[in-house]
Amino acid sequence: MQTYTFDVETGPLAESELSALLPPFDPAEVKTGNLKDPAKIAEKIAEAEANHRRDFFDKAALDPLTGRVVAIGMLDLETDKFFIIGHDDEARTLTEFWEAARGEMGRLNPMMGFNIFNFDLPFLFRRSWKHRIKVPFGLRRGRYWGDQLVDLRDAWQLGDRQARGSLDTIARHLGVGAKNGDGKAFAELWMNDRPKAEAYLHNDIQLTAKVADALGIII
Repeated sequence: MQTYTFDVETGPLAESELSALLPPFDPAEVKTGNLKDPAKIAEKIAEAEANHRRDFFDKAALDPLTGRVVAIGMLDLETDKFFIIGHDDEARTLTEFWEAARGEMGRLNPMMGFNIFNFDLPFLFRRSWKHRIKVPFGLRRGRYWGDQLVDLRDAWQLGDRQARGSLDTIARHLGVGAKNGDGKAFAELWMNDRPKAEAYLHNDIQLTAKVADALGIII
């Protein structure tokens, strides 16, 4: 049995797909104030429509309806082996990840990450459903996640859902390091500078493992 720390990086769907999913823009909802000049009114409406489209595209990577899994970083805590699963074919990426999640004799490997209950796992499940990829049994039990899963954000909150803290701020607070980039730019970085993208993901995984160690998490 292996124990993994993992982190999922996402990106937006292709622009052609996003354009088809873009919610309708309603010019009537644009507040033009005291503007009387038709040209200025038209300019304000055009600006609002551009912002409407930009905001939708900017947030696309965070929603499994408009985003996709780009890469998944994994660290085997027993061997300290780090590897990345990331293919142009998202279905292949998901399939290989779930294969890693499955242990011997049908058991699931213990896995942990940061904010995986609210983001990573739901995103993986919903994109897997999209591709009709079978998710290992036991990861989700009714309303709850399986006992072999640990979310460090959940551990940090100690039941207080209002407790703040990103991976970066908590890692800095604990004195174990800091992030070396912005996840929002990951998909573009993965496409244009693969070594830098891999270094970013490796650093995130290392931070996660160090935070777990500082919190005394053992799985």
